[in-house]
Amino acid sequence: MIRIGFIGCGSISHTHVLRLSRLEEGEAEIRGLCDINIENAKRLMKTVNRFRNISPEPLTEKNLYSDYLRMLDSLELDALIVCTPHALHYEHVMAGLRRGLHVLVEKPMALSVKHAEEMRDVAEKNGLILAVGYQRHFQPEYFYAREVVRSGRIGEPHFILAWLTQDLRRAVGMRSWYLNPKLSGGGQVICSGTHLNDIVLWITGAEPRRVKAFMDLEGANVEMYATLSVELSNGALASISLLGDSPEIAVREEIRIWCSRGAIFVKEGRVYIQEKGGDLIMVPRENLPTPPSPSPDVNFVRAILGREECLVPAQCGVNATRLEQMAYQDARPIPSNLKPYILSSE
Repeated sequence: MIRIGFIGCGSISHTHVLRLSRLEEGEAEIRGLCDINIENAKRLMKTVNRFRNISPEPLTEKNLYSDYLRMLDSLELDALIVCTPHALHYEHVMAGLRRGLHVLVEKPMALSVKHAEEMRDVAEKNGLILAVGYQRHFQPEYFYAREVVRSGRIGEPHFILAWLTQDLRRAVGMRSWYLNPKLSGGGQVICSGTHLNDIVLWITGAEPRRVKAFMDLEGANVEMYATLSVELSNGALASISLLGDSPEIAVREEIRIWCSRGAIFVKEGRVYIQEKGGDLIMVPRENLPTPPSPSPDVNFVRAILGREECLVPAQCGVNATRLEQMAYQDARPIPSNLKPYILSSE
């Protein structure tokens, strides 16, 4: 039984609880909830208590904390799920790792490569699992695209085109701190865009080598628009466009990968493949492979139990953080007609 504590009980934490509810009875138990706003913890407690498989003994206000250090010192835990604003990830993850706890941290993993690498290294040194909340690793369409590209079936990747759109202002909801650079560290590049940045690197098995970036704040304190030209470590080129001022609140995205002997496209949950000289074919949904776990949360618990390999290891977070830091560094200086951009320092 993996005993889990939460640091950060805002809106995304409820999604993590719902994912954990798919575990079998006896695999994990939520023991503590911490948020500086205790009302957030109370709301999350109600969600947790709906599921007996992860709360065999219903949580009470005795399980709620406003000070994460007090929770860590008071409870016997095996693991943490960190759902706090981006700028606090390093502090909270390191506190857990230093106490010998496995950690699942929301994306982005960190705001600097230095912090991301330190988190990864401490986890590895102590034999702990540090996972990042990139749920696309568990979606059949992306899992299949990765298998095809990594197998060499359509040759070596040469060019990747990826885009993501969303109305970030309306989508933030209770997470209004997304638009506060002191807490978020950035805008669409690391809010929703980090999912796409990660998936480009995860599918191709590459790291960023060079990044050329252009960004527009569009009247906000963080970037709403960004276009990134990326040279990958395997020689492939990627064009990543991220739009945070779409008329539509929902996230829309697409990725197309052209390889030496064909191409594979993922759009709106559908996968299309084309071998050189052949027709573009949609792969039936029922033919897509089923990932080992339905979510990063289930995978995290079962990886701790030794039943599965962690599919979102810390290195994925390091790679995405590196791409994003390179993009922000290249985009400076922000044009004089825009507000100053605040980026977390090393």
